[in-house]
Amino acid sequence: MYKKILISVVLVIFVLAILLGLYKILNPKNKEVLAKGNYIEATFLAEAIRPETADMIKIGDTLYDSQGKKCFTVTDVKVVPSEAKYVYYDQNLLYVENTSKLKDVYIVAKSLDKKYAWAYPYGKDLIMAGAHLALYGENWKLWVTVLTVKEVK
Repeated sequence: MYKKILISVVLVIFVLAILLGLYKILNPKNKEVLAKGNYIEATFLAEAIRPETADMIKIGDTLYDSQGKKCFTVTDVKVVPSEAKYVYYDQNLLYVENTSKLKDVYIVAKSLDKKYAWAYPYGKDLIMAGAHLALYGENWKLWVTVLTVKEVK
């Protein structure tokens, strides 16, 4: 009788230990599990922005999500003249001009954290090709289109 109780208690403790171990491993709030995977590198396009804003974006800058959490480091910036059309009214006439004053900015940035899902979480948005979202720098905010997302080591 004593052996049956002892064996039952040992088995219950063993099963509970296995369940606790599985919970710790599979719990999505576990930082070790969340950190598994590769970093991502994303290319963002901000179209037709002011030249002074384009000049503020530098290699090594940090990008933040809407809650102020650091998410990316800028690894490359390419500023090119925009093919934007500038529309204005003058004396009840509509004018459309091509302007090279505005700039298109291509920003390549590497994530600071490792990805842990099919898309990289960025505040309330997900970083995936084709997504439109806001990028926040130290002194600027841009509405961008995500052109590419790739894994990097």
